[in-house]
Order: sequence, then C-alpha cells, then structure tokens
Amino acid sequence: MKKELIKKSLETGELQLTFWQKEGHFGIVFYLLIIPAFFLFFFINDTNSSNFDERKIEIPLIVFTSCGISLLTYWHQRKMLKFVPIATKLNREELTKIIETTGEQLDWKPHFMDDQVFIAKTFPGFWSGSSGEQITVLFDNERILINSIGNPDNRGALFSNGRNKKNINFLVEQVKAASL
Repeated sequence: MKKELIKKSLETGELQLTFWQKEGHFGIVFYLLIIPAFFLFFFINDTNSSNFDERKIEIPLIVFTSCGISLLTYWHQRKMLKFVPIATKLNREELTKIIETTGEQLDWKPHFMDDQVFIAKTFPGFWSGSSGEQITVLFDNERILINSIGNPDNRGALFSNGRNKKNINFLVEQVKAASL
C-alpha cells in the first residue's frame, strides 16, 4: 500500500483503494447500471419513432428501480470501507504478535507489512461462497484501525457470509483482551 493511500486512509477513516481495486470493489454497481442504461437508450429511441407503444411506459419504472438498487449497492460497498478504530496502549511488537496469532487462527496469508500497515488476505475454496477477504490494519499512535472487505483484487462481492465481521471482531477481542 502506497504511503499516500495510508495517509489518506488515516485522515478519512476509510480504506483507500487503487484504481483497479476500486473497479473490483465497486464493479458490481456499474454492472447493475448496464441494464437500465440499455432500457433507457431503447426507450428514448422508441419515443422518437412512429412505432412508440404506450405500454412501454413501464420502462422508466424499471430504469429508476434499477438505478435505486445500484445506489443502495454503492452505499453498501462504500460503508464496507470504514475502519473500526481501537484505542490501545500496546506497543507495535505486541500488536504484531496478536495480529500474527489471529491470522494463524483465521487462516490469513500475510500480503504486505511495513511500519504503518499490515495487510493479509484469505483464499477460501470455491464452494465457500467467497472470493476471499482483505484484512487491513493501520497503526496510528495509540490506536489501530481495522478493516476487512471482499478481496478487491478479485471479483467484487456484496456479501461475505459474515467473514468480514468475524475477522474484525476476532481481532478486536484479541487486542482488548491483551490490553487488560
């Protein structure tokens, strides 16, 4: 993860993605907009012709409904980028040990690590219903920021069957337990 993405993530409290990761994460929104775009194009084209059928008035309803679903999907995918902040007095070595232990228990594969960020990924089987998750932990003074989303380097996923929540909650519990 590039330094400017880390800096912006810390400032905004949202995971910042590269262009291609955004395409993977938000791609479903654009795919959902293709159908209403075609319907709208053909509706406008038909209204200009002498063959306009009054029954085609339902097409704008289909377009607006599809656009509404796309908007809700965008909102959901955007919400998934929010970090969960955890205040802690643990030092970096203690936090790294907790993250590594948690990763072993939840089958995370370390992907990238430096002094500000730890990124791990999961690679579940085909029948799991998941394209994998990306777990990101940012280290910021006396807190860490945790995020888990569907792996943006793979096909987009709307739902993780609870895996993202499990990743975040388990790590939060481990950090809080160690902080006592």
